[in-house]
Amino acid sequence: MRLSDVLQAAGLKPNAAHVAGQGGDPGAVATAAPVIRSIPMRKAMDENTLLAWAMNDAPLPKVHGYPLRLVVPGWVGSASTKWAHTLMVLDAPFKGTYMTNSYIVPKFAIEPGQKMPPDVVSAEAWPIKSMITSPAPNARFKGSQRITVRGRAWVGEGEVDRVEISTDEGKTWRRAQLARSGDKYAWRTFTFDFEPERFGYVSFLARAWDDRGNAQPAVPYWNPLGYFWNGWHRVGVLVEA
Repeated sequence: MRLSDVLQAAGLKPNAAHVAGQGGDPGAVATAAPVIRSIPMRKAMDENTLLAWAMNDAPLPKVHGYPLRLVVPGWVGSASTKWAHTLMVLDAPFKGTYMTNSYIVPKFAIEPGQKMPPDVVSAEAWPIKSMITSPAPNARFKGSQRITVRGRAWVGEGEVDRVEISTDEGKTWRRAQLARSGDKYAWRTFTFDFEPERFGYVSFLARAWDDRGNAQPAVPYWNPLGYFWNGWHRVGVLVEA
């Protein structure tokens, strides 16, 4: 069910700005704060934001949030509240540990190694990212053997425009074959065929671009909590005689 249908049926006041979901997480620490996370109204009213009680024509498994969970596609997992039992419509972002202390990123780039600054924002949509899924790190190939690099690319909002592969440490890049787009938030698969020209160790680097011109960076901005790591993915293999 679309979350927007529930909100419209309940009625929204003009000052409605955020929707918070509260989950009945069976936490290991009894004194831990309840899991409450809010999302802005624009995302709550998106037709792809759901209240889900089933998956693959069966009730949600407990591990996925049975009996009810929010599904906020393209955003960090913390936005998709599991074991949801309460929805709150607010006139401002919810203030609580999962909005102010956890799942946050610096509003502006900070020096690597620094602690979280006071000026932060909640983690929302995933930045452009790609990963190589094959070959496995340190795989071995014969010199005459073609190597097919495979992987996945995705972005929280927008579309994956292209994926590029480098075999010379980022000096030059060549386009990978990108599979046709499916569902809006689905991963895009890519492949790249490589004919070795020499023996020895070869590193494959992958970077993706989205349709807004954002490129996967060599090294992302420093985030003290580690969220949104989307640096170039590297896999090295050995080409033998």
